[in-house]
Amino acid sequence: MAVILLTNVDALWLAFLGYLLYHVGRKLGRRAAHKGLQARSKPPGPPGPPFVGNTYQIPRDRQWLKFDEWIKHYGACSRSIYSDRPQAVMAGELVGWDLGLGYAPGPHSPRFREFRRLFQQFMGPRAAQEPTLLAAQEKHATKLLYRLLIAPGNFMTHVRQSTGASILYLTYGYEVSDDVNEDPLVNIAEEAMQGFAHASDPGAYLVDTVPWLKYVPDWFPGATFKKDVKVMRRSRERLYDVPYDFVRRDMAKGAVPSSFVSSYIDEKGEPTLMEEELIKAAAASLYSGGADTTPSSLASFILVVTLYPEIQERAQAELDSLIGGSWQRLPSFADRPRLPYVEAIVLEVLRWNPSVPLGLAHRLSQDDVYNGYHFAKGTIFWANIWTMLHDEKVFPEPSKFMPDRFLDGNGRLRSLSRLEDPAVLGFGFGRRICPGMYFAHNSVFIAIARMLYVFNFSKTRDHVGNEITPEIEYGGFISHPRPFPCSISPRSKAMADLILHTLRIE
Repeated sequence: MAVILLTNVDALWLAFLGYLLYHVGRKLGRRAAHKGLQARSKPPGPPGPPFVGNTYQIPRDRQWLKFDEWIKHYGACSRSIYSDRPQAVMAGELVGWDLGLGYAPGPHSPRFREFRRLFQQFMGPRAAQEPTLLAAQEKHATKLLYRLLIAPGNFMTHVRQSTGASILYLTYGYEVSDDVNEDPLVNIAEEAMQGFAHASDPGAYLVDTVPWLKYVPDWFPGATFKKDVKVMRRSRERLYDVPYDFVRRDMAKGAVPSSFVSSYIDEKGEPTLMEEELIKAAAASLYSGGADTTPSSLASFILVVTLYPEIQERAQAELDSLIGGSWQRLPSFADRPRLPYVEAIVLEVLRWNPSVPLGLAHRLSQDDVYNGYHFAKGTIFWANIWTMLHDEKVFPEPSKFMPDRFLDGNGRLRSLSRLEDPAVLGFGFGRRICPGMYFAHNSVFIAIARMLYVFNFSKTRDHVGNEITPEIEYGGFISHPRPFPCSISPRSKAMADLILHTLRIE
């Protein structure tokens, strides 16, 4: 009797081959079943090779420009049934970000609804205007001014770290140490965010297009993504656990300020394990949603005022006329209704280069026919926010930075529809719209208003005295300006003193 002995390697290869043949058969069967309908009504393109689809047609950077090209050629679609999330294999399933809001199944799942309830309660339109929340945002904007004052050359780092510090305080009641670079919680959070952005990048990992690759063993040729998973998952778990444990310890001592996490724990009394897992994920979602997007907007602002000094001068004139030349205080949220041009700058920053040009992927929750094309349930769509905010019919000369597009003939803010308002479109739409949009808009406004009031931004000069004009270049899933030179200096010694004075009293 012949006996066939299979090694572990042989068994894995046979399992892999069987799995592949099974799914190929299923796919071919579905194609045959729907051949008549799809032959008549499937979208005209862009065509892609079998199994991997359009994966290799998506560029590794500035994907929104390729998508914009396809939209112009093939058309667009928008319906409420496009609000589900696809199974994000790398970022969601393998790294574990599907525990949070961004990749949570929904929008009808109980978990999704509980996330939305929590965020609405803590940072909805009414909650975002709470005096204590606004005061905390003003305080962290002043800390940003201080960092720019003492080390202006590191402005890209400062806007990122200051935003992260603000979110850590509001989410966990955690005060970041003066030496931000050495703060353990900041380092944990930034490491997790780097992994989140890379794992979410369209086309970065083939496993998102060919999900069965997740079953291949670590040693399988080409399975280097498995090493990335281990690193990213560990950093995500630390972001979930370490700051939460900090809140629990300080609450036991009675020494923690009110925060998103402490408020939830107070509401629940003693949370169950399931409730603990939920609040950990919700808190991390707050951080992941804002820690890299708001810095993108602030870096865009610095780039703009460096390139266009006339915009800076006009905004400073508006601020000076309101606050006066005594330099007794910084701009505050109370001044906002009387700063229409500054507000218009904020809106144009959000429009000109949105921080998340493609948002996160959406999945069709049921079969649909749109503009005569048939889309099957489960089809994945990317909402090209960049294209919407550069629609020439809505925003004439969209590539130009023009705050006046949001003002009427009397210099007042125009009433904007949802399709005209970057403070809405820039944060998504439908049931998946960013729940932190009001908080983020406030953060960008107060930082920009205060930076404009105390600093001058200008081009740097080379060794012979010639001005260096920064290039307008962006990249990344969360779109940031490429590093650029900029000179930042206080408008006067009185302004520098005002920063130090405000830092002491806030």
